[in-house]
Amino acid sequence: MTTDGRAAPPAADQWDVFISYAREDYIQAKDLHDALLECVTAAGATPRVYLDVSRTGTPVGADWQSFLEEALRGTRHVVALYSQTYFDKDVCQWELHEAYKLRLTEDGRFVPLLIDPEAAKKVPYVVNRINYIPTTRPYWIEEVRRALGLRTATARPVLRFDAPVADTVVGHTLPPLRVTGTTPDGAPAGPAGGTVTLSAQPSGAGLTGTLTVPVAGSTAVFGDLAFGSVADEVRIVATAPGCEPATTAPFRVRAPEERPTLESAGRPVLAARGLPVFFPDGRSLAVLDGRILTVHTAEHRAAGTAELRERPRLWARGQSHLAVADWSGRVVLAAPDGTIRVWDVPAPEGARFNVPGALAFDGDVLYVGTWAGTVWSLRLGEARPQQIGAYPAGVQVLAVDGERFLVGGLDGQLLLTEAGRTTARYDLESVLLSLGRVGEFVLAVGEQHVHRLDLADRQLLQVTQPVTTVTGVLPDEELTAIVDAEGQGVSFDVELAVRVGFRTVPGARPVASGLHGRLLALEYPDGSHALVRDGRTTYVSPHPLAVSPDGRRVAASDGRRLLIVPPEELGDEDTAPGTSPGEESRP
Repeated sequence: MTTDGRAAPPAADQWDVFISYAREDYIQAKDLHDALLECVTAAGATPRVYLDVSRTGTPVGADWQSFLEEALRGTRHVVALYSQTYFDKDVCQWELHEAYKLRLTEDGRFVPLLIDPEAAKKVPYVVNRINYIPTTRPYWIEEVRRALGLRTATARPVLRFDAPVADTVVGHTLPPLRVTGTTPDGAPAGPAGGTVTLSAQPSGAGLTGTLTVPVAGSTAVFGDLAFGSVADEVRIVATAPGCEPATTAPFRVRAPEERPTLESAGRPVLAARGLPVFFPDGRSLAVLDGRILTVHTAEHRAAGTAELRERPRLWARGQSHLAVADWSGRVVLAAPDGTIRVWDVPAPEGARFNVPGALAFDGDVLYVGTWAGTVWSLRLGEARPQQIGAYPAGVQVLAVDGERFLVGGLDGQLLLTEAGRTTARYDLESVLLSLGRVGEFVLAVGEQHVHRLDLADRQLLQVTQPVTTVTGVLPDEELTAIVDAEGQGVSFDVELAVRVGFRTVPGARPVASGLHGRLLALEYPDGSHALVRDGRTTYVSPHPLAVSPDGRRVAASDGRRLLIVPPEELGDEDTAPGTSPGEESRP
């Protein structure tokens, strides 16, 4: 921008070619765009070709008409793709008249390309004197090149991988992979299209992650790649417009396997099967085997059991206690010494059960909110649970701080109540997935937005979800992790800045976190589990695992018992704790 706020004029000859086309003819326009990027200018440089929906076209969020005006003023040539549809489009007609007004139709700077012979009858008067090039001619692309002052590149840039790819394990994130473009004599040369794309051979190896990334300088960095299937021999291929592709040497993708060294050095072993969940102290464990929940103390002694009636719906941690509620309304409250209380939430009149909508702790007092709208308090030492509120809209999410309650109803509203009186009401959205207190802020995560309420000034900030079709949300003290149905995940802080971005298996969901949200345990749709450290998947197991809140321990099952180990013993050798491949941005 200029100092007075007006848009700065474009640099002279910002573009070598501007492609004008109708949206229905995008395939022909993209083919032409790619073919021109295979050429070089008279100076030997890759041409700058403007195609509005390409990565180098109109930026996201830009005023497209103003951007088109600037692009037309800053181009050397305009290529118009004549079709019957082209002359029916207002935007195409506008581009034609702008080209005429800017005198781009003079001196051979306007190059019409007839892609539909029937369109010849519809050419308007202002440009009907300019000869077009029919694509029915056998060497029409050569005519276009000559008209634009381009020639076929004699030596294209060459892509290369900066380092070989070592054998890996299914589901494990590869170390960052760097692809660099160079000229035949070794000088750096960025790809013409500004991006590099990766693929796997064979394709059945299931390469996942961000497979097309922009180039910085002459190098593209891929930070979240993984393989979904076992392969005895696989290669990664890098391609980019105008460049010779590169292929890695073959490497192997192995199946996950148990490590026999986990029991070494006197690591604790628990004779327990099932899903482990750490207590807040990071040492005691609750293990759910089928419907039986067993507490194992910090000394690894089984100290108390309880039985659920249905599969778990909600888990929550207090100051020292742990709670779980199942779909039938049964709630289990447990202390790390094995003391357990089981309570069935009363069902509304005429109903068989009462579905818990939310669990929230204030210290070690557990609060249970239900879809029916009742909120109860439960303590280990009290004779009877206490009903402390009723909300006609039901309860989806709940947070408690003394006499201050935040209740998200099934109607999408968030109520702030103090001493039993509603003092504020906020419209959020119909589906709320989590609600957590972080300092003086409350973060509510919905399907469409992230909502941040400042408790000091009662101001609500709402931003669009950075991912879509959310499958799981896991709040922590510092970072909140969310994962969508395609396996795209992000972890963001209370300022709503994304600190870590990662890729995982489609349908995965976060089930445990440590190190303030930097260490995650994910559950895959097939029941297997993975460990993700700072955005990199470093361990995959066919059996359940959990991480302690302080991030110092992982409880990993081998199907017969639980092994308590430091997370470093489950990571790849090249894992660098504290290194994040993600970037900071706003959701």
